[in-house]
Amino acid sequence: MWLAACTLLLNTCITYAGFWLWQQGLILIRTDVSYRFILDFLVLFLGMDLAMYVFHYLIHHSVLYRWVHGLHHHYTSPQPIDLFVLHPIETVGFGGLWLLLMYVYPASFAAIVAYLTVNVLFGVLGHCGVEPFPASWARHPLLKHLGSSGFHFQHHQHDTYNFGFYTSLWDRLFGTYASSLTPGPSPVERGA
Repeated sequence: MWLAACTLLLNTCITYAGFWLWQQGLILIRTDVSYRFILDFLVLFLGMDLAMYVFHYLIHHSVLYRWVHGLHHHYTSPQPIDLFVLHPIETVGFGGLWLLLMYVYPASFAAIVAYLTVNVLFGVLGHCGVEPFPASWARHPLLKHLGSSGFHFQHHQHDTYNFGFYTSLWDRLFGTYASSLTPGPSPVERGA
């Protein structure tokens, strides 16, 4: 509970930092309401998915895994609160990626709100331990690429696969995708 509270506090600080950067004119937020909302949302959604995939993959393959990210992997059967069980370095890292994307891409306010809502929704669903999506989605040409609860559960069971957050696109592209795995030893059991 302490780590979850710390994560929420740090996320609040990151939000304030974004507000300050916006006040300084370093982050631009558009207020127009148009069809471009869809493009903005897709850029934020896929841009953050790629950035977080790379960050997540790199942290798994560095000395930081044991001291930083291993804390999150202590929980091999995820629950929604585990979304917020992150080392402060991870929280600041993910928040920094968000601020960098906001600096590089001036999105609309509506797309930012939609993305942040979907971000929390995917995080909670990814850690709920129950597959909320119908089985038919796994056969749909687009929906099968969404990062489901089962997709993330597989990552917590076997942490060398499924690094994506919202989609399996980057895992499929970079060869780290596994649709189903035999549960292996947890990182704690392996001494990671």
